[in-house]
Amino acid sequence: MLRGSMDRGPLACTDAERRAALALAARLRGAGRPARIEARWVRPGWPVWQALFAAAGVVGAVLSVDHPAAGLVVAGAALVLSLAHGRGRLPLGRARATQDVVAAAREPRDVALVVLAAIDRPRTTLLARVPSPLVWLQAALALTAALAAVRVAGASGTALGVAQLVPAVVLLVAVAGLLDAATEPAAQADSAATDAAVAVAARDRWTEIVLVGAGELGLRARLSAERRAPEQVVLLWLEPGPKPAWRSAHATLAALAGDAGERLRGRALPAGTRPALALEGTGGELAERAAAIVDRIDARLRRPSPPAASP
Repeated sequence: MLRGSMDRGPLACTDAERRAALALAARLRGAGRPARIEARWVRPGWPVWQALFAAAGVVGAVLSVDHPAAGLVVAGAALVLSLAHGRGRLPLGRARATQDVVAAAREPRDVALVVLAAIDRPRTTLLARVPSPLVWLQAALALTAALAAVRVAGASGTALGVAQLVPAVVLLVAVAGLLDAATEPAAQADSAATDAAVAVAARDRWTEIVLVGAGELGLRARLSAERRAPEQVVLLWLEPGPKPAWRSAHATLAALAGDAGERLRGRALPAGTRPALALEGTGGELAERAAAIVDRIDARLRRPSPPAASP
């Protein structure tokens, strides 16, 4: 195991993550796969800024009771900044370096299978259990701004005050959750996903291996930089999990993964229209299922396309 001696982590954009990336690159080379390390700059402190925007939304809601125009300006500005910043798009806060470990396919094909796993471990935050937390935050900011605009138009009364209380409560919860996401320690060390990816690299030379730094943040940056057309790439994301499970919104991949564990809701990755499948599991079990899925994808890609229908 790569990090068997460590209790937690490594966290994104730390020296521990850099050492883990170097060790994984060495393991890939030992498996006969030349690997390179690609640096990337991200802003892992984005939750703190989103917490600030949420707090500004609460201020805007309170301010709008006696000063509607000022409240609208504050809430509207918080919404615009939250939407623009997302997970670190604006130059707010310190940019930190992370590393991806990339092993190109030794036997490339017309359709590439890219096997991905995270080098680092996420923080043990409750926010990870909330689906699309930024959507909830921004919806609450939008509602806060809309209700402030209603006050600017001249409306008032108890009902409006109660209505404003609802998004304000959501924003207060968001402040707590986002600050928790920025300060909690790393999750327990678990190399199941990277071990499985290295095993695939040694076994299937036609696959491309990408071990991503900075977790979800680095993964999103990596996928946004992908320039291959959807029909030229298939994405297989490996991650540690307590039991065999998978998720995919792609019909063909879902059929291939049908018996690979419990099906979870949601897309595999924020990959746009690119076909993607995510596998979760523990230890050697995840490596075995990943190998089986790679074999099924291989067989599916080798299948000849049906002839075009006659006009």
